[in-house]
Amino acid sequence: MKRIPLTCYFLLLLVPFVQPELTLAGDQSSDFTRPHLQDSRPPINNKSQPDRAMHADLSTFADEAWILPVRSAHLSPGKLTSRALNMPGLRPFFLVGDDPQSLAWLRQRAAELEEMGAAGLVVEVADTEALARIRAVAPGITILPVTGNDIATRLQIEHYPVLITATSLEQ
Repeated sequence: MKRIPLTCYFLLLLVPFVQPELTLAGDQSSDFTRPHLQDSRPPINNKSQPDRAMHADLSTFADEAWILPVRSAHLSPGKLTSRALNMPGLRPFFLVGDDPQSLAWLRQRAAELEEMGAAGLVVEVADTEALARIRAVAPGITILPVTGNDIATRLQIEHYPVLITATSLEQ
């Protein structure tokens, strides 16, 4: 049996004390780290908020053809029973498709939807031409193609068009 010199044991016992402890800059509020953390923060915008919601036209930033067609197996056009919701802080949004019922609903409510700052999600659309037709009905509103299956499951809905706000779900 080999004998390990006493100095090796001594060195093994000292290893944890030799390496400094790993600390992150945000863990301590010392004078050394404070200026670095302040520099990395985004500037505070002290401007007052506009009276109505602003919309970003996300459709101009990317070619959406890769996502089309969009199909939502859990949703179809049809009548929906309105009901109350309790989702404080939820920004209004709506679900539509490229069917005639959705286009008529959107045409009828476009001004109201724009005024409340609602965003649109197209949950059933075949191609870029159909998406352009939907957007043409409400040009001042951001409307994006997405599958609505998760939303349908979470909100227990089966039909669109539908407006979803913090306090209600209505057609």
